[in-house]
Amino acid sequence: MVLTAFCLAYAGFAALSLAMDRHYEDVFSRALTAAHRRPLRAVGWVGLAASFWACATAYGWSYGLVEWIGMLAIAGLLLIWVLTYRPAVAMGLGAGCAVAAPVFAWV
Repeated sequence: MVLTAFCLAYAGFAALSLAMDRHYEDVFSRALTAAHRRPLRAVGWVGLAASFWACATAYGWSYGLVEWIGMLAIAGLLLIWVLTYRPAVAMGLGAGCAVAAPVFAWV
């Protein structure tokens, strides 16, 4: 469940960062429209909430919250680091994490 929570947190942060004009233009070389911004924000927040649920399921509500905050810190720092130098790779990792999270949860 730890990998599931991490992947969901990273994918959520990646979607939220794509909802910003600057990062969207870095990745896709075009302007972000409102029609794209709303779903990206929704997917990002759902990913972060699902990450919290995975931590709470694995460790209980009290320690799961602490674990989740740690996952958010690690995933956020990794995304910031990769997004600075390779924006397309950072978003590719986000998509890969979104696909891998259910696999990790199943295993």
